[in-house]
Amino acid sequence: MEGKPQEEPLLTGALRWMAAFVNSWVHFLPLFVVGPFSKELGRRLYQSWARNSLRIFGITASLQDENDGESLQAPFLYVWLNQSNLAEGAISIYLLPPGFVVINIEYALMPLAGMARAFLGDVVIIRQWKRQAKRGIERAAARIIAGESGMISIEGARSADGSLLPYKKGPVVLAIKTQATIIPMVMHGGRDVLPPGTWRLRPGNVQLRLLKAIPVRGLSYEDRDEVMEQLRMTAEQALAGDAAQQSVAGDGQPAARAGRT
Repeated sequence: MEGKPQEEPLLTGALRWMAAFVNSWVHFLPLFVVGPFSKELGRRLYQSWARNSLRIFGITASLQDENDGESLQAPFLYVWLNQSNLAEGAISIYLLPPGFVVINIEYALMPLAGMARAFLGDVVIIRQWKRQAKRGIERAAARIIAGESGMISIEGARSADGSLLPYKKGPVVLAIKTQATIIPMVMHGGRDVLPPGTWRLRPGNVQLRLLKAIPVRGLSYEDRDEVMEQLRMTAEQALAGDAAQQSVAGDGQPAARAGRT
């Protein structure tokens, strides 16, 4: 990983946000019209929106797949092991194959970005309303069984300082219920381009890592704790490796470069 991005002048940041505002409306309005009728066209508009936004803010994004070349059994459930800001979620949707996301109501009500995901058919849940949340997970399960790929966060909230939050059982139970192969995910560089507590995106590089897949075919509900522990250990190892790379880069030595993307 490279060194942390430098803070930009306030005026430069403001101009970038003005350009992003225009870019958002240019894509949101047609997506609002066609999204409910053509998910494919809506997805292309969303990807164009994300791609232009990254260019505006000077952010490059890459994908490293540790399962590249391996034969994995569909369907797939992409599981965020640690997510700290909204930029990471948008980048992952841009880089990954088509699929739906399980999002909370707070994100779905977010002007433009969140509303766009709802128009594209993401599964919206209200965590505080347990009955509705259960129905939402059931809808997600039905779509995965039908062959769609899904994405969900296992923390249930975004980490303010990058440390791991308590894991929720829902994503693991969803994977076991649908017999979907779990693809664990972590993002490197997301907190550098959008530090906590600030609105000023910084130019920089982010990398989405798809970690070794965890097959659950043949597992039952009784195996959920073991799978959760495996995911937790996977997250701790990935984050420890990231911290080590940042420490080396901070000492002025060249950090290890990412593998093939």
